[in-house]
Amino acid sequence: MKSTRYLSILAVLTALSLGSVQAAEKNTRTTTRDQSFSTSHNDKDFGQIERWNKLKGREVVGTDNQKLGKLEDAVVDLQSGHILYAIVGSGGILGAGEKKFAVAPEAFTDMTGNNLRFNGDKAKFNGAPEFTKDLDNTNSLGNAEFLNKVYQYYGQNAWWQGPNAAASAGKFETAFKASDLAGKNVKNVADEDMGKVDNAMLNLPSGRVAYLILSPASSLSLGNNLYALPPNSFSMNKDGKSLTSDITKEKLAGAPHFDKNNWAQISNPSWAAQVYQYYGKDVYFDASGKLQPTGRSNSQTNQ
Repeated sequence: MKSTRYLSILAVLTALSLGSVQAAEKNTRTTTRDQSFSTSHNDKDFGQIERWNKLKGREVVGTDNQKLGKLEDAVVDLQSGHILYAIVGSGGILGAGEKKFAVAPEAFTDMTGNNLRFNGDKAKFNGAPEFTKDLDNTNSLGNAEFLNKVYQYYGQNAWWQGPNAAASAGKFETAFKASDLAGKNVKNVADEDMGKVDNAMLNLPSGRVAYLILSPASSLSLGNNLYALPPNSFSMNKDGKSLTSDITKEKLAGAPHFDKNNWAQISNPSWAAQVYQYYGKDVYFDASGKLQPTGRSNSQTNQ
């Protein structure tokens, strides 16, 4: 009897012990997962870049796991290399009754998988500044007053503000919608055809444009290669339609490039550094790919 009683007590203690271990393991897994998510948001690096045509149309999901809308476009500034804001369409049926909201890029915490994670709930999203038809033109896309309103709403710093000018003054002269960049003709300073923009490479959570991808003109005889150029290698052409870059066939022939069917190295920070150095542009990331803070000197607003 006494032996049986001891065995019963031992069994209970063993069960309790196992339960405690399992609970601890569960807590450890939860903590690790939470830390991993936090790291992916706060410890941003160069490798999170993605092709614009792969980002467009992704579902945006809030912290309450509600679907908020879809990513319709991103307004980028070539000279500063920044994403100014994203445009998210919400509601409506087949476009009718749809509202478009401007979202500061760092309000996105993650862009892996099929969804984009928004750092806020549905109520926060629905109160955001609207991207109206009045803003949807070349002269208004880079309006600093609207941009400042967007950043204030999301509690983000106006990185473009200069010591002698307010954040709401002027506009960005090289602001484009990412969707409009794809297919744009590129000419050099001698007005020679260099090819077309194939894609834009974006890091949405950090608000950076890593490169524009150039598909060279067939007349240059550069095969199936694509060329990554820093965004500030381009400016608006005098014709107001195409882009200009200070490149030649000889310059491209010696430039870092990749086969159009193999994009593997495009996210490699060492390769990216070679690209920036080749074109004489400052890098915004270190050797390990960690992003470096950018100061007001990157401001390209016209006062």
